[in-house]
Amino acid sequence: MDRDELMALRPILPIPNTGDTPVMERFQNETLRPVIKMQHEVILLLFKSHPLAMSIYQNKGPRLVFEKKMRDFVNGQTGLKNQLIGMISGMLTSSELEFYLLHQTELNKRIHSMLCQRISDTIYN
Repeated sequence: MDRDELMALRPILPIPNTGDTPVMERFQNETLRPVIKMQHEVILLLFKSHPLAMSIYQNKGPRLVFEKKMRDFVNGQTGLKNQLIGMISGMLTSSELEFYLLHQTELNKRIHSMLCQRISDTIYN
C-alpha cells in the first residue's frame, strides 16, 4: 500500500494547529489521533479479548477508579501494550515512522495515554 492509499484511510479530524504548535503535538494531532481513531474498533477488541482486562471491564466501578486500573493494567502487560502501540505504528507512512523512531519514547507515552483515554471514554459513553 502506498502513502496516498494509507493516508486516504484515515479520518479527517478537525483539530486546529497553529504555526506555533510544537512539533510533537502537531504529530500527535495530525498523525496519531487519526490513526488511533481509524484503529479504534480493533484496539477495543484487543483490549476486551485479554482475559485479565475483562475483570477490569466487568467490575469497572467509578470512572476515575476504572481509568487508573486500566492504565496500571496496560502498563503492567508489556505484550498487550506493545501490541497496541504496534497497531498504531504499523499504520504510519515511512516518513512518519522515521519521525516516530527518532522520538519513540515520548510518542509511546502519548500513544499509551491516548489509547487509555479512548478506551475509557468508549466504555463510559
